[in-house]
Amino acid sequence: MVTTRFSTIVTLDQGTPIDVHYFAEGAANVVFILYSKRGIRTLDDDFGQPGTTTKDGVLRIDPRLKGKLLRLRKDLPFTASVADSKRHFEEQIKHLFPAESLVEQLLCNVTCGFVVKCNEELRSLEGHKLRPEKRLGVYLAEGEPYATAITDMRSDDQHACYEFKPKWLAQSPTAPPDSKRCRTCALRAMRASKEARSPERTDFCPLTLVDGNQDHLASTLGRALRHSKGALLHLLDFAQQLIPFFEKSPLLRLLRDLQIEKDPKGILKADPSHVDFMTAMTIRDCTLFLKIPYYEGTGAQIEARLGDLDLKTPDGNKAEYWRQIEQQLIDEGWYTATEHKTSTKAEDDPVCLLSRKAA
Repeated sequence: MVTTRFSTIVTLDQGTPIDVHYFAEGAANVVFILYSKRGIRTLDDDFGQPGTTTKDGVLRIDPRLKGKLLRLRKDLPFTASVADSKRHFEEQIKHLFPAESLVEQLLCNVTCGFVVKCNEELRSLEGHKLRPEKRLGVYLAEGEPYATAITDMRSDDQHACYEFKPKWLAQSPTAPPDSKRCRTCALRAMRASKEARSPERTDFCPLTLVDGNQDHLASTLGRALRHSKGALLHLLDFAQQLIPFFEKSPLLRLLRDLQIEKDPKGILKADPSHVDFMTAMTIRDCTLFLKIPYYEGTGAQIEARLGDLDLKTPDGNKAEYWRQIEQQLIDEGWYTATEHKTSTKAEDDPVCLLSRKAA
């Protein structure tokens, strides 16, 4: 059960005066935009004391939902309950980072009828072929009593929004000492080989985000933003704005240090059910959301927040999968860049910092 420390802010049911519209989804959750009954154009006056109406008769939305999106859990065996994820966030994640560096999570009660309405939205999107193909046929858990209202990090009148996963900012503790690739680059190379593709302009090495080299940082941010789901307008200008921001901000370096602290042994030696290891795996797969001013000198500030911090548990054979991947990266030579058995000479990886340092 969710304790009083994690009390809900609002109950959402079929009578709540909001409309929900699909925004995005990942493997475990779907995110919806909340609108007033006015329609797509929700006004500031549409938020206020529940039960009251605006001058033109629109029922007001609870003001605590202003500036928020709604995230609901999918009905899958490997997804942790919203209550468990919230508890892990409060007890293991929240105190590790400044509040302004995290996507806020506010717990909401949701009725089965409300979730059914959201599932109807998903089925309607499928019928119009507007839902990603790889997500088809999976819907929200109608027995899940909670959802989370999260900070809205979409683009607005003053900011463009970008997002990407920093991934493993430090090498895997069980990687060979003579590695020419970091964990992220080794996995990328293995997957690319199976797909018979060459490195792309969007491929980047996470180590270059925190190695202190401005040229590396500039190149990596450019690649990461190309890979982002955000708009590509003014891409070069935005990357240039981010360089001094991240040189001053400790956020990514803090994320790297915590990844090291929470998993000093590595997946082959760690207890995957230990809370520190689960925390390490959680922050290795989080998303960095960026809101960048369209124009400098307007007073608008860069906003950087970490999200997608749901608990990564070893359930559903995930621990076995993590170990199998790590052992494969070692045994097949993906870390050492000796994956092609016809040669014992390490090949240069054009992306990974470790390969460039060894060259």
